[in-house]
Amino acid sequence: MYAPPLYRSEELAQQHALIEAHSFGMLTATVDGRPHGTHIPFVLDKGPEHGPHGRLRAHLAAANPVVAVLAEGAEVMAAFLGPHAYICPDDYATETHFPTWNYAAVHVYGRPRLMDEEEELRQLDDLIAAEEARRLPKKPWTLDRVPRELVEQFRTRIVAFELPIDRMDGIFKFGQNKKEEDVAAQIASFRDRPSDSSARVADQLYAHNAERLG
Repeated sequence: MYAPPLYRSEELAQQHALIEAHSFGMLTATVDGRPHGTHIPFVLDKGPEHGPHGRLRAHLAAANPVVAVLAEGAEVMAAFLGPHAYICPDDYATETHFPTWNYAAVHVYGRPRLMDEEEELRQLDDLIAAEEARRLPKKPWTLDRVPRELVEQFRTRIVAFELPIDRMDGIFKFGQNKKEEDVAAQIASFRDRPSDSSARVADQLYAHNAERLG
């Protein structure tokens, strides 16, 4: 990942937070000499028992050609995109500026390992639980509400894997190179827009410039 020092993130907690908030990532691998991308949801496991950077768990269709790469243990990358937005020159307090794009992203690298049946079932349970938690106070849906024979049929069509994280790259580009008054003007502009995504960008603009803004 190209990330100028001003925007590069070395904070593990910050990188983990982005993955957890935007867990639908893109798994990339080399298949028959060509890059191949697969969009899938991930579960992030943190804590020293999962290595210095943690690990990811996920599953994908058994027919996906990436499965062969996973079985070989070749290095793959999972990419996660956080809040992002176009920045219009009209949103600055000063003159003159060009349009740009603010965004956050984390890239994760590691060598995968296929899971056994028990681990696969646990991955499914954990993934469902993580997503159902986002819908509270609704009563969580659980896998045990499906007849066991149907669960087993479904599992014949998927392959689950874990990805111990060897290294991570993070970029959080949110106006750190701009004047305080310009960042404040951008925050105000995004706060005025009636959408959750705009509010998230405004939050990131403030978080990454809080010391300067006071």
